[in-house]
Amino acid sequence: MIPCAIIDPRIPEECIKNLKNSGFLTITVPLTELVDTPLSGHPDIQMFIHDRNIFVHPDIDISFLKKIEGYVNIIVCSKKLKKTYPEDVSYNIVCTGNTAFHRKKSTAPEILDYLHRNKIDIINTNQGYSKCSTLIIDENSIITADKSIHSSAINNSLNSLLIGEGYIELPGYKYGFIGGASGKFNDTIYLTGTIKHHPYENKIEQLIRSKGMNLKFLSSRRLFDSGSILFIN
Repeated sequence: MIPCAIIDPRIPEECIKNLKNSGFLTITVPLTELVDTPLSGHPDIQMFIHDRNIFVHPDIDISFLKKIEGYVNIIVCSKKLKKTYPEDVSYNIVCTGNTAFHRKKSTAPEILDYLHRNKIDIINTNQGYSKCSTLIIDENSIITADKSIHSSAINNSLNSLLIGEGYIELPGYKYGFIGGASGKFNDTIYLTGTIKHHPYENKIEQLIRSKGMNLKFLSSRRLFDSGSILFIN
């Protein structure tokens, strides 16, 4: 089967074209009125993916589930999404290797149970938008602008590059986050835009390259937060 890239339906056509040229079938997430409008089509707000399992909120559009049912095991969770933080972060978990980071009291219970059964440690953070805030490079390396996630990662023997806040667009908010502007598939990190205007450009690229990863820019514009690009194979 062709690998899929799950994306916000509002992502620019240039990004979609480059994903397709990279060999992906693109599947858009239905917009939801349950959360704030700028986040309404963000994949990492409406679902959490680990291995071949996808955990989704109970009100997700059934048409979306039909598009992905041949790719993954779908778990419809009980935790509903709501407009205000932290009621909109229940599925915004970052998981790398055997470690996950999230605001535990906000995590959907089905995901907590899954992580426990699979012996994946979930580290509590103050940042509920954990996936948005974190670019996963490999099982032991991340990039984030969030100090609580960075500290938790370092304390759990992970390699973490702490970058400055901002320099990533998210209409409706002061700025977006690097996790929401990225996605990882096999040995390649995909970014929604270029990093040439980012003050941490060299450090970001150096760390990614040092881990043997490739870097693909999906557009010529500045980095923007589209709620992560989630890949399924």
